[in-house]
Parts: sequence; structure tokens; C-alpha cells
Amino acid sequence: MTLLYRFVPNSSQDTGGGFLSSITINSYNKKMAPYRIVEHTADAGVYVTGGTLEELFADAARGMMSVISEVPPEGWPETHVVELSAPDAESLIVDWLAELLYLLEVKNFFTTDPRVEKVEGGEMRAVVGGARLRGVVHATEIKAVTHHMISVDRTMNGFETTIYFDL
Repeated sequence: MTLLYRFVPNSSQDTGGGFLSSITINSYNKKMAPYRIVEHTADAGVYVTGGTLEELFADAARGMMSVISEVPPEGWPETHVVELSAPDAESLIVDWLAELLYLLEVKNFFTTDPRVEKVEGGEMRAVVGGARLRGVVHATEIKAVTHHMISVDRTMNGFETTIYFDL
């Protein structure tokens, strides 16, 4: 997904009092977006698809971060390496997203570029790009990633899952 920014003036005689507006462009061309927000009672969720498990995990991270803030906040660029293991793909994806939530809540690091290198045999490795935030920018606070109705399913086109978050 690519974000483009444009200046929107408040009036035709704007003297700098306008604002930046973001436009989201799907970079997957004519294919379905890799995630969408799912409504759920007192919770939020994302339905995610990916051609590989690596794509599924990366797009799940992008989906979760879009629940938190539609526009990536500004900050100082950073990179973190995340290595996890779990008994199954469902636990692994929940742990992965919980780790990104930990990085946000404890280290003030907002993920913008999750590069998942490997998801195999209950283990994963990712290099996560993003920004150390200059201030609090949460549009929506996620309290936890849940195991509610979690499943990682193989499809004709790869994999899919729906992940719910406690708000």
C-alpha cells in the first residue's frame, strides 16, 4: 500500500492554514487488497489474505497498524528484528502481532514496513521497519491481540485468516 499526501487549502486564498490529506493507493493492482477491517462487538478485526505465510504475516501487521492509525505517524526511522516460535501458525501470528503491539506500547515504535523473511515449522523471522514516534498518535488503542476464532487456512490462492483485537 502506498500513501500519497496532498495539500488541501482551507479556502481559495489559503495562506498556509490548510492541512495534509492522505490518499491510499492499493499497490496490488487489480487484485483484492490483502486485508480489510472487520466489525465485531466491542472489538476490531482484520481479514487477511496472502500468497505465502510470509505475505500473510506481513499483511496482518499492516492491517493491525491501520486499525491503530490510518496514516503512519512521523518519527525517527528504526529497524527491529523479531524472531519467534510457537506450536502452530495460529499461535505464531497472534504472538507476532502481540510483539508489534509491545514495540508500539513500550518502545513507542510504529511498524510501517514489516518484512517477514521466514515462517516455517513454527518459527518466524522478520525485519521490521518503522518509526520511533515523537508523540502519542493512536487513533484506536488496541489492548490485546486475541485467539478468538483464530485459524490460518490454506486457500487456492495461498492463505487467509481473521484476527480480532480487544479495544
